Amino acid sequence: MTMNTQSVILLCVVIAVAGYVLYRYLHSDNKCSCCDGCNKDCCAKLLLLFLLLPLSSLASASPNVDATTEATELQGKKRAEKQFLALSTDSTRDVYRIPAIAKNRKGELVAIYDYRVCGTDIGFGEVDQVMRISKNNGKRWSSEVKIADGMGGNDNIFGVGFGDPALCLDRESGRGVLITVSGKCIYGYAKADYRPFIARQITTDGGHTWSTPEDITLQFWGKEGAMFQKGKTDDGMGIFAWAGFFGSGKILQSRLTKVGKFYRLYAALLVRGTGLKGAYVVYSDDMGMTWQILGDASFQAAPDSDEPKVEELPNGQIVLSGRKWYGRTFNIWTFAEGSVTSGSWDTPVNSHDVPTGIKVGANSCNGEILIVKGRLASNGKRCYVALQSLPKADTRADVSIYYKVLDERPHYSTLAFAEGWKLGLQVTDKRSAYSTMCLQKDGRIAFFYEEEPYIFNMVYVPLTLSQATNGEVK
Repeated sequence: MTMNTQSVILLCVVIAVAGYVLYRYLHSDNKCSCCDGCNKDCCAKLLLLFLLLPLSSLASASPNVDATTEATELQGKKRAEKQFLALSTDSTRDVYRIPAIAKNRKGELVAIYDYRVCGTDIGFGEVDQVMRISKNNGKRWSSEVKIADGMGGNDNIFGVGFGDPALCLDRESGRGVLITVSGKCIYGYAKADYRPFIARQITTDGGHTWSTPEDITLQFWGKEGAMFQKGKTDDGMGIFAWAGFFGSGKILQSRLTKVGKFYRLYAALLVRGTGLKGAYVVYSDDMGMTWQILGDASFQAAPDSDEPKVEELPNGQIVLSGRKWYGRTFNIWTFAEGSVTSGSWDTPVNSHDVPTGIKVGANSCNGEILIVKGRLASNGKRCYVALQSLPKADTRADVSIYYKVLDERPHYSTLAFAEGWKLGLQVTDKRSAYSTMCLQKDGRIAFFYEEEPYIFNMVYVPLTLSQATNGEVK
């Protein structure tokens, strides 16, 4: 029984008692039958007080604003209520998709996702970005607010829609950045003269308000000398991007590298075109205002990757984790000694090709990678643990968390990182797809994912590290 149900029952009981007392009062010559000498005005005030108390209890007990809650129990383990931050009742089209969540300096959670006016993916028409905020570790959420309003239309121009949010909020200030895809161009159908756009929004108040979307595509392609375009035109040689986008969900903020005012940001892009295939990692030392590529665009760090994500190992190496059929594709970047810009990529490894690697069904779905601190339940020893979320079924269903306890080695090869993963918590047994996560102020994991009915609803559930790792790490 939820607190809301208890409060409703309490309200009904108190109203019934108050009604009975009022009835006795009105039939006792203006004197309450429960006492002697009281007056009409006093009884009226007391009755009003009794009526207001349960109403205030009902308001304070509500876990969120306009969010549907549902108690969850899977694998025999009770968890906190999951909350539908966006609930679709339309079976004919995609309404809500693509979760992103981050914690700001104050510890507030900011959840952002697509509202698909056009009814399907960005590139087909109008898609907006909407947001909800929690100030108390996910117990209650603000009402939904639109922060990027696509204008729709038939031409491939900036502003038609804004989709696939990638988010970071600075841990030391109110700054933050949101990157989305814009235009009316489908990634798989783009070509040299028909390309999508990249939009950026900035916050200075921890994600409560956002700037108008700004076109930053020319940093990446659209002009000679851009990151993924070396010449003016595509001559079939060299580097020339046809399409690309930031992997949705988390933009990583480094725990180790700080240049100037901010800790560095890392993000992963999927890019296709002449000389380009798969996933690439970029970084920013000014909270997303300008971006540089990690390595060289001519080197394909993960050519088999679809939508990619990125994380930082405790030793400073950078992990690229890409979407792939049957598992993930990993690669690791190692910085040169004493450098925070130069280095090299290892050889990519597909997790399902490794005996103890992550193996899932043929669902090819986006997920999140997150590395957090913990303690081994067996001996209390401090450790780091890597978490990777994705569906484990043969279809997009059964979103789960896989985990790997990291050792203290100074250098990981990609193969070593791809080995030794275990299946942790199955978050849902329903049809489900994209997921992302971040660490809350209270130490729990804010898990934000897509789940049925329809395609899809945006679901938040807080998890402990012990739950995520089936009790091995806490």
